[in-house]
Amino acid sequence: MARVNKLKAIGIVGSPRKNGNVDTLVQAVLDGAEQAGYQTKKYMLNEMKYSGCQACDYCKSHEGCRLEDDLTSLLQDMAEADAVVFGSPIYFLQFTGQFRLMEDRMYSLIDAGFNSRLRPGKKAVIVTSQGNPDLVSYEKAAMEFADVLKMLGFEVKDIIRMDSGSARDAVLGRKDLLDKARLAGLSL
Repeated sequence: MARVNKLKAIGIVGSPRKNGNVDTLVQAVLDGAEQAGYQTKKYMLNEMKYSGCQACDYCKSHEGCRLEDDLTSLLQDMAEADAVVFGSPIYFLQFTGQFRLMEDRMYSLIDAGFNSRLRPGKKAVIVTSQGNPDLVSYEKAAMEFADVLKMLGFEVKDIIRMDSGSARDAVLGRKDLLDKARLAGLSL
């Protein structure tokens, strides 16, 4: 009997706060994905050693990035995954520095003609948290990243955005967001 490969979902947490709002929401999406039958794995960018794109263009004539560091396996897992949950708090109107360095390295996922090297059909969920209570004020960061994902061929299934998230455990009082995150994972 042939073994059926299990669907794979990975989560990427760009927050320096382990068990903080973004980490908790990314985990809730992954929990929903597990319930839906996915095998899951989570990366905490703040615990990894890596650098940003070196503009060497190696990836335009070769598969992958020339740099070999902690992002090497993450980018490989991203290429193999059926779904990816991308999470970052918003600092100064942008995703964290940890996340942006990783995003720069995603440049290796497109070829010299700016075509995605990823197989079609990948799904994505974006998770953000911000201290500002005005949810619209930082909407641009998530929307611009959604455009990056679309260029790579991802179908962005959901964007989960949390406001008033300055306290690291504020999300625990937001059943609406935790439920939305689990449902996003279930619907992958």
